[in-house]
Amino acid sequence: MAFFENGIKTTVMSTELLVEANVSKKILFECLDLAKAFEAKYSAYKSSSLLSSINMAAGKFAIECEKEELEVFEKALEIADLSDGLFDPTIGALTQGLYGFGTYREKIPSKAELAYTKALVNYKLVKISEDEIYLPKRGMKFDLGGIGKGYVADKIIEYLQKNGATKGLVSVGGEVCSFGREHTIAIKNPFDEGNVALINTNKEIISISTSGDYERYIGAKDNHHILDNQTARQNHYYSSVSIIKNGVECTQLDGIATFVFNSKPEDLKSIAQKFNVAIISISPEKEIRFENFSDLEIKNIEMFPF
Repeated sequence: MAFFENGIKTTVMSTELLVEANVSKKILFECLDLAKAFEAKYSAYKSSSLLSSINMAAGKFAIECEKEELEVFEKALEIADLSDGLFDPTIGALTQGLYGFGTYREKIPSKAELAYTKALVNYKLVKISEDEIYLPKRGMKFDLGGIGKGYVADKIIEYLQKNGATKGLVSVGGEVCSFGREHTIAIKNPFDEGNVALINTNKEIISISTSGDYERYIGAKDNHHILDNQTARQNHYYSSVSIIKNGVECTQLDGIATFVFNSKPEDLKSIAQKFNVAIISISPEKEIRFENFSDLEIKNIEMFPF
């Protein structure tokens, strides 16, 4: 862990966490505690987590939860509805259960395994009440990886502002939120070192979410972790997508980036318009495309052609 003036940088949730703001060191470490607490409660890789308890109880019984514990699940289901099911947080039966992403059981499944397991992916079956949650089929699994980092980024921003921060930057892997001062935020080159774009902010709050096929894969990028819940396989429309919008919006943008990755290029314009966002997409053929239906309050976006 590195600590610097008005900032802290470390690794949490298997990703890099950066928090920079005009607050005390105490508040910065409390932000780190927020991220650690989220990982402990919602990690699919910790058998002691609430998420693992819910998954293990699938098809057997509901798990009692406090109201605030249910919030992230409710947000995930809300994004699933808004995306008409293109985003589905019950994809864990495929991602962790079958492919074994992030575990010692990683493998490329057979067609028969895919056909059987994808039937367990259906967010509409999830039952949530005021104090419990239930996955009704044995083998169903939640995977909050599609919004988890964005959710943590939003919570940290809210905590910073609640504790007096007037300027700052939070980065949780590919989820970034900037406010109160000018920042230059880079979009990573998915093929090599360096960047393909720079987003130059002003003092307005801006959220950015990036997903790429280079983040996690089995053997080769063709077998990346962003699965299409309709086919249970990977699409290869993009090597990277970034979603941009003003406001504290990392949770929603994280979910949008996940399903945009499985959306055809001709659908990007309507998605950007529906969610009032800007989308930067980079195809495997190194074509950069920009769709903007947001009211972005930034200085400019610099693109670097390949």
